[in-house]
Amino acid sequence: MNESFIISKLERFCNAAEITGVLIMLFMALIFQVFLNELPCPLCLLQRVGFFGVALGLLLNLRYGLQPSHYSIVILSALFTSFVALRQIALHVVPGTGSYGFAFLGYHLYTWSFIISMIIIFATTVMLGMDRQYATNFSSVPRFRALTTLLFAILLLLVGLNVISVLLECGVSACPDNPTQYFSPF
Repeated sequence: MNESFIISKLERFCNAAEITGVLIMLFMALIFQVFLNELPCPLCLLQRVGFFGVALGLLLNLRYGLQPSHYSIVILSALFTSFVALRQIALHVVPGTGSYGFAFLGYHLYTWSFIISMIIIFATTVMLGMDRQYATNFSSVPRFRALTTLLFAILLLLVGLNVISVLLECGVSACPDNPTQYFSPF
């Protein structure tokens, strides 16, 4: 096996590991919302949208080959997520303003969102810089169709569940800044 083929396989593994982590994180956000009654605020919902963009870029890499344009989607989505998370951190950094939600391992979920976004940006930038991955003839590399189809299905399921939860929380109007209950038209 040549070196570029090995690097390509390593890159694909890193993409698969990163997408799995993002999907687990999005699933955990739904678990916190449903079972711990942690209703997401509008900024939290925007962070989820950013992570969905990260997942999409990584899935495109797995399905259609390692491309700089796919990495760009990941980096831009993670930048968006980090800016939104940083905005939320800034809202709660002043003493006496309180915080939103509970702390998980000492940090609030929006702080975790910022940290994870920065890690994704760093890791993706490193992966993007490995030029030999683009030299591999992608048609000779197995495309992992079953894996990517499963991951796309999981991503679509999570997107659908989030759309339903947003409709249940906000209805068809703007979401409340500090939601305490699900939307009731009555």
